[in-house]
Amino acid sequence: MASQSTGSSSPGSGPVISAAGQPGHFLLLAFKWTVSNSRFLYAVAFVLVGSSFVISFHTDAWHWFQRSGALLVSIGAMLSTRRALGLMLDSMIDGSKLLLPVQGEETAASEAVELQTCVCGFLFVAMGTFIWAYGDLLGCLLSWELSCLS
Repeated sequence: MASQSTGSSSPGSGPVISAAGQPGHFLLLAFKWTVSNSRFLYAVAFVLVGSSFVISFHTDAWHWFQRSGALLVSIGAMLSTRRALGLMLDSMIDGSKLLLPVQGEETAASEAVELQTCVCGFLFVAMGTFIWAYGDLLGCLLSWELSCLS
């Protein structure tokens, strides 16, 4: 059961349920760190796709590269929805209601970084979908045995 805070909540809104002290609290904090750290997500994406490509190239088992596309799509989705995920996780961790940030709180530089991260996330989703759908056929093309395409 979630612990209920006795702090003042708005009248008529009922008690606020907090995740602090709950078994999943550490997982929420770890996921929040992962979502908020875009450089970490970029590194994980490149390591996953790169290593699966190398493994597939050396073993000629291209399903590993194909599966990395699914992981790339997941990372791209996290990058694209980073702001919304952060707000949701903050409200789950703090036990507060989901509040949207006040307009004008962020600087132009942070807005530019956020937009750049969102665009990179969209590109990861597009590339991941392509790899997920056609990654196994890349082995056919690289081996010059086009008989596997028919």
